[in-house]
Amino acid sequence: MTHRKLLRALIPSLAVLLLVTAGALAKGPRTISVPYAGTLGGTKVEPGQYLLSYEQHSSEATITLANGRKMIVTTQGKVLERPTKYKQNAVVYQRRDDGSQFISEIRLGGTNQAIVFSE
Repeated sequence: MTHRKLLRALIPSLAVLLLVTAGALAKGPRTISVPYAGTLGGTKVEPGQYLLSYEQHSSEATITLANGRKMIVTTQGKVLERPTKYKQNAVVYQRRDDGSQFISEIRLGGTNQAIVFSE
C-alpha cells in the first residue's frame, strides 16, 4: 500500500519535470526581418517580417518560418554558440556562383546563438 502512495506522489512530479524540460528545448517564436530575397531549405523567402520558431535537439534544430499563420518553410539547422552576444536578430546570406543567394545563418538577438544552415 505504501508503494501506491509513493507512486501517486511521484507521477505528477515526473509529469511536471517532463513538461518543463520539453519547454526548455522548444523555443518560442521571435520576429525576424528578412531584408532580401533568398532561399532557405530550398524554399524562396521574400523580404518581410516572419515569425521564427525552432525546436532544438542537442545542437541540431528544426526551424519554422511563418508569415502570420501561413508556414513558409520548415528546415533543419545547427545551433552554434558564439563568443559574442548579438544585440538584435540578423539574417546572414551567402551568394552562389549564379548570383542568387541563400540564408546561411540567423543570429538570435539577446543571445550568443546563431542557427546555421547548409545550402
